Amino acid sequence: MPLSLFPLSIVSLSILAALLPVSSALADDSGFEIIEVTGHHEGSYSAVNTESSSPQTDISGLLDSIPGAAVNGNGPLTGIAQYRGLFGDRVNTQINGISLAGAGPNAMDTPLSYASLVNSERLEVTRGIAPVSAGTDTLGGSIKVIESQASFDETSGKLAGQYQDNGQRSHLGAKANLGGQDHALLVYADILKGQDNITTGDNKEVKPTTYDKNMVGGQYRFNLSDDNGADESIAIGYQHLETKDAGTPALPMDIDFIRSDRIKIEGQHDIKDWDMNWHLAYSDAKHGMDNFSERMKMPSMNARYNNADSTGFDGTLSIGKDAWLFGLNTQLSEHNSVISDPTKPMFHVDNFNGVTDNTYSAFAQWQQDIDQWNWQLGARVKHYQTDADEVEHSMSGSMPAIKILMDRFNDADRSQSQTGLDLVLNGRYQVNDELSWILGLARKQDSASYQQRYLWVPMQSTGGLADGRTYVGQVDLELETAYQLELGADFATDTLSISPRIFLNRINNYIQGVKATDPAVVMAAQMMGDSNPMQFANVDAQLLGMDVTAIYQLADNWKLDMNASYISGERRDIQDNLYRIAPPKVNLGLNYQSGHWQGRIEGVAVSAQNKVSETQQEQTTAGYALMNISVGYDADSWLVKAGVNNLFDTEYEDHLAGYNRVMGADIAPGERRPGMGMSAWVTGEYRF
Repeated sequence: MPLSLFPLSIVSLSILAALLPVSSALADDSGFEIIEVTGHHEGSYSAVNTESSSPQTDISGLLDSIPGAAVNGNGPLTGIAQYRGLFGDRVNTQINGISLAGAGPNAMDTPLSYASLVNSERLEVTRGIAPVSAGTDTLGGSIKVIESQASFDETSGKLAGQYQDNGQRSHLGAKANLGGQDHALLVYADILKGQDNITTGDNKEVKPTTYDKNMVGGQYRFNLSDDNGADESIAIGYQHLETKDAGTPALPMDIDFIRSDRIKIEGQHDIKDWDMNWHLAYSDAKHGMDNFSERMKMPSMNARYNNADSTGFDGTLSIGKDAWLFGLNTQLSEHNSVISDPTKPMFHVDNFNGVTDNTYSAFAQWQQDIDQWNWQLGARVKHYQTDADEVEHSMSGSMPAIKILMDRFNDADRSQSQTGLDLVLNGRYQVNDELSWILGLARKQDSASYQQRYLWVPMQSTGGLADGRTYVGQVDLELETAYQLELGADFATDTLSISPRIFLNRINNYIQGVKATDPAVVMAAQMMGDSNPMQFANVDAQLLGMDVTAIYQLADNWKLDMNASYISGERRDIQDNLYRIAPPKVNLGLNYQSGHWQGRIEGVAVSAQNKVSETQQEQTTAGYALMNISVGYDADSWLVKAGVNNLFDTEYEDHLAGYNRVMGADIAPGERRPGMGMSAWVTGEYRF
């Protein structure tokens, strides 16, 4: 199909899908949709398990197999989740049920980077409008990494490994579960290495894209249940992560180290027929980054080192019975970031100092079958409290503009307190055993990130925007308020499954960068080489689009699967598009399954993205098509798979990959980063 016709084909496909009498998709090797009933929560989510995928350096790569989802890739270990055009803090992301703050002000340690490859069972994305029970801030959807838990009366384990020749990337992982009647212990470890820079289809080297990452963890669980068969237990888990010498070529610095420790205590109880679940989690993370260890520093550039740290606390209590579910949540975090110059001991900048970002919330959710309808109604009240300490800049004495900005920030009322309200209605109408109609309505609110509020001097510490621009924050940003609509259908027979969705997301007070006009901001930015700085502000925005999944059983051993997405994001206050929106995409796979053997041929077609943000000087990208193949043998206790991604070694630009920030490389500074060229890979695992 010619790429110039691709957008038209997407529109035609969406119209056709809306007209078809189309319920849940059948499972396939890449992604699958599930209708789940778990106690008091029923919902629809798309999921992909780690065993079915090709090798990943970061679990965020699995999002490419899920309709409506994508990855903003700033580096091999720095994948930022995007869902239906929204990304970053707007997307509620939980690892093993918790949301804890990262240390990096530029999101080098994204939430998904804390997931263990060997201990993760699957990645789930709530399809459409997330219920209030899914998390505190779900304006941009809900993503959960489901990890293995310590299990009673079970002795099991897994050894897993993978290797990719492009970049010499490898992973070794192991986990083991030892469980008796009353005690269970789970331990796991991951070792990930990227020993070389990746190359593109035109044999250009993308540097730096090497990395070294290790993770260890475990969980102990104690059985509280008695003879009545209630599922009750209490558990404590721990994880230590260490990343070293990892490249992030779309950002102004690379990772020197990330070191974090996380602990979680949790319990589940049956109290007079009420199911109660709770957890308390704490994290302590330290992060160093610089612009000279992994990349060339030009003689005219100043050396910079950033020491950042964060602490985070996450607490949840939920209790449910019959149609009702109630819950309390709190997330507390503190952030610090200091920039220095190793060659000039007197130089220092308080990037962020004593920033606190706290959220307290409560929700109630009701779900009930009424005739042919299943209705889910929920409300969540959220209270946000943020603050920051005074800042210093060693050059404020010699640069009046920086002195003005520093004094203005220190004299301002930096303490902010806001209250938000989420309201969600999801409905499913069961026409018959094959067909269901989907309806979703919501009002959701979200607070600004700490970078958007407290970035006081023009810098690029923007939570991973990777647009090459410098920004300043705005302390008194309003809450983003979204009004969301979703319509869809699920249709399934023995041979065909199709599940289309159309959505509209109208957001008031959407937070993004606008051209800075403050003379002090402009002057300070010009001193640092940027004549067009940005300032975070509230604007009005709208996103609309569609996504569809389909599976067709061709024969006993053959089936086709497809997922397609189209998203359009634009400003409503001016004529402009939103930044970093995933282009239209279709993923089509032909799968073979016979006994233990499996195979897959996959085609990925991505349209050109011409709807770009002029405000943020975003570059357009051309469309492209890729071919991936794989074959595997899955026995009872072991699995081996091999394949080739980008089979024809196509040169292409990934619209979400950001711009190259590295000097003296094959790719010019400011040029859109190309995608990976042909990569042969092999994975294996042994289960016991």
